[in-house]
Amino acid sequence: MKNQIITSLSILTIAALSSCNRHIYVPNAVNAPLLKEKYEFKGNITPTNLQTAFAITDNIALMANGQYVYNYNFDAGNNNNNDLFIDNNTRGGVIEGAVGFFKPLDLKQRMVFDVYGGYGNGRFKTLDKGYDNSNTPSNPNDYLLKTHFNKFFLQPSIGFVHPVIEAAFSSRFSVVKFYDLYTGAKAFENDANRKLNFLQIQEKALPFFEPAFTFRVGYKYVKFQMQLLFSVPLNDDTYNGYDINQYFQPVAFGMGASVNIARWYDEFRKKK
Repeated sequence: MKNQIITSLSILTIAALSSCNRHIYVPNAVNAPLLKEKYEFKGNITPTNLQTAFAITDNIALMANGQYVYNYNFDAGNNNNNDLFIDNNTRGGVIEGAVGFFKPLDLKQRMVFDVYGGYGNGRFKTLDKGYDNSNTPSNPNDYLLKTHFNKFFLQPSIGFVHPVIEAAFSSRFSVVKFYDLYTGAKAFENDANRKLNFLQIQEKALPFFEPAFTFRVGYKYVKFQMQLLFSVPLNDDTYNGYDINQYFQPVAFGMGASVNIARWYDEFRKKK
């Protein structure tokens, strides 16, 4: 199983560099707060994600996350300018909430384990690749693809926490159920099999393994944050021979700022 996941990650990364994608699911950033004490608050912000977490007891915390992807390009003939981390045809996002358990693992409280379970609801829209191939001006809505989805996730993380540096590894397992899929009048007009393939995505819940590496550096209350996230579908039976990453973005990279309000910063030097 471990070797299969590693192989899938490699294949997804290589494929994403060269393929023409139409993403109806872009994984939101993993919120790995690594809280250590009661009433601690952490918030993270990037161009596409806003994340918060608050400890209501010494071991229990609440989490709320929002994502909005706005790379939506209607310029005919220029809709194929996608790279590993950005699909210029995608817009949408998700709102989610979670409850979690956290616990420092050593006496100095520098290693922290946490696990969160939660629910989210979202939607995305993009353009079928047929819009790129149109030789005459077209209404982009004729090529529109839209999805809604419910998402359940379980997310364990382990990491190192210091006033200057934080580093975390998270293993998020998500189950996504798509519904209300919509296709424009001309989407898939020359390929009925592709249309059927797209609509079959909503027939069953799809599990994803979404590991993430998060790094923060700064001092005390404010840090720079960056994260590399992979999203691997664990069941690709739906795709009937089509590329596994055709509709699901396989890699996400984000940078932003992290704010942490906690008493333990003031006690850090005293305990040192």
